[in-house]
Amino acid sequence: MSQSRGPVSSKRAGENAEAAVLEAVGGLAYVPDDESEHIDARAETLIEPSRTLPFVGICLLEVGTAVEIKSAIPRLASGQRGRFYLRREQHEGLRGAGGSYLFAVCEPRPGREPVAMKIVPATVVDDAITSWRSGGDDRPSCAQISWSRIFDPSEVAP
Repeated sequence: MSQSRGPVSSKRAGENAEAAVLEAVGGLAYVPDDESEHIDARAETLIEPSRTLPFVGICLLEVGTAVEIKSAIPRLASGQRGRFYLRREQHEGLRGAGGSYLFAVCEPRPGREPVAMKIVPATVVDDAITSWRSGGDDRPSCAQISWSRIFDPSEVAP
């Protein structure tokens, strides 16, 4: 029996992007949800910026640093730029732990390979958050950030 090739759920797409990022970035170790719901990875070795992984606001990622991976696609079906979704509780925990985000703009296809990546400390991301919105019905407050608040459009090839 053939499998459906319909749209991939947001959760599944995020998991695919996370796996692709972890494969692309040496020195990050996966952190399972049963160990921490608020982070995806930890720096296993010292990580320095590179041409494919620039940093904003820091010079290196020290061993043990908590990392939350957030992904977006270049364009939504509406034609607007994709967005990163941040949960308030997760953001506050990451900020309190001195952690960083690894933002990735990824191909929209199932493999979700990164087109552009950037490391940004959670404290610096505060400046990109314009407001927190209620998630409604037992869902956490969240913020949406267009990838163009983190990346220059020239960094994300069309």
